[in-house]
Amino acid sequence: MTYKDLKNKIKEEQKTLAQKIREQKNKRKEVQYGYVYGLDYNRDDYRHNHIAYCQFFNKTPYDMIERSCYEPPNFDRVDDRIKKWESELDEALRNCSKGLN
Repeated sequence: MTYKDLKNKIKEEQKTLAQKIREQKNKRKEVQYGYVYGLDYNRDDYRHNHIAYCQFFNKTPYDMIERSCYEPPNFDRVDDRIKKWESELDEALRNCSKGLN
């Protein structure tokens, strides 16, 4: 997997998650009390992926990603995602150097 492949893969995952969030938000009118199971988790997941993506691929500082957020993100989650992506690139590089790709 190349750097560009990883970037495109994450973009597609974010698009899919955003679509799922939109669908869940539309269901709020249909359910009692407006609560849809999984919506909060998916929003939080999208947010942390977005922050990690911007920092990993674009080197964007956090204060430029979210300017008016009342609750700071869990930076451990952000760092875990970045480490996961780095390991995917490292593994692809090792496989490439062995001639497996």
